[in-house]
Formats: sequence, C-alpha cells, structure tokens
Amino acid sequence: MIPGTGTYVRWERQLPWLLRQHRVPADGVVQVGAHTGQEVEALTRCGFRRLVLIEPNPEHIGALDRELFRHHAAAGLPAPPDGRPPREIVLAAAGRDHGRTTLYVTEYDQQASALPPLPPMAVVRQETVAVIPVRDVQHGCNVIVVDAQGTELDVLAGADLWRLRLAVVEGSSWARYSGGSTLKSIAEYMKGHGWRQVARWAHANPNVVDVAWLAPTRSPGAAGIQ
Repeated sequence: MIPGTGTYVRWERQLPWLLRQHRVPADGVVQVGAHTGQEVEALTRCGFRRLVLIEPNPEHIGALDRELFRHHAAAGLPAPPDGRPPREIVLAAAGRDHGRTTLYVTEYDQQASALPPLPPMAVVRQETVAVIPVRDVQHGCNVIVVDAQGTELDVLAGADLWRLRLAVVEGSSWARYSGGSTLKSIAEYMKGHGWRQVARWAHANPNVVDVAWLAPTRSPGAAGIQ
C-alpha cells in the first residue's frame, strides 16, 4: 500500500527496484503457490534466467505452462548455467519433507491450502497431493516467493535459506487456516535465521501483507548459488 493513497502496489511491480537496491542478481526464482502464473510476466521482466513454479492444484498446470511459453520462453534470456532448465513446473505442495497431504480448495481457489480454512472461508473440494521440500528444486535460484496460505513456516523449513539472497513471503495478521502461520510467526522465523525485513506491501485487506526479507551478509568466499 502506498502511504496516504490507499493504492495497493503489488510486490512484483517493485521487485526490479528491490533487486537493484540490494544488489541481488536475477539468477533464478522459485515461486511457491504459483497459481495460474499471473506473476510470470513480471518475473520475466526482472530478467530471471530460471523460473521454478510450485503449484499443488493440477487444474492450474495448463495455465502455468502457457504463461511460461508466452513470456519467459519468448524473452530470449540467457540460459541458466550448468545446463539447468530455464523453466520448471512442480505439481506439488511445498513442505518440510516428502509425503502426501490434503489440498483444501475454497471457492476462491487462489486460497487453496494444505491446511483447513477457518470461517468465513469454506471448502468446495479436497484432493490428495504430493509434498516436496523446496530444497529439492531450488537449484540455480537465489530468490524465493512464498504464497502458501498458512503453511509458510513449513515451506521455509523445507528450503535451504543459506542458498538464497531474497525472500518475498505473504502473511496475515492472524491465522486464516487451522494451525496456520501469521506475520508474527514468519517474522520470528526469518529474524531467528538472521534475515532482515527490507520492504512490505499491504493488500487491499491490510491484514494481509507481502514482506521482503534480505539474507544475512555472506562471509567472503562463501559458496554461490547451487
């Protein structure tokens, strides 16, 4: 939200500035909760050479593939190093460990979660989906975007944060899902790992906020992106 205007500015519009401001190269981004790929165009404009999109709802895979072809494949960006694919779609929920879970889909399917929603949200269908940790697919990525509808702490616990430089994590002032994380619990986790908040964007619903976190400064000679 731009102070004093009441205008919601989405995080991806300011991501290029954020990358420049903190000297984070656009190597690759892993997006947890990619939905239908509405951010693919913006991520492509940032110049990310590798996009890894994690989405548990199989109904959205076709849309993700179309958005990647329409924007990222057509952009002519340099290929990622070491022969890694420039584009990857992962049909799964992100979590701490490998397994299976129930995906609860609400009437607003962008709010589907591996946790049961709390009222007033209602479940319209359930299905069993795979769970994978981010660490398995984040190779070549130095940025993570998390829109996991209450499972943010599980997502972060399943990622190798030390291999990342910037994180954008959506959170809510209070839990919207049974046992779900909050802005406070996410902040405690990130600060506990040495990360610091560098930007935030409140949604039209000001209780939902996207927060950008910058990794601790690495010591000289630390390993690069893997």
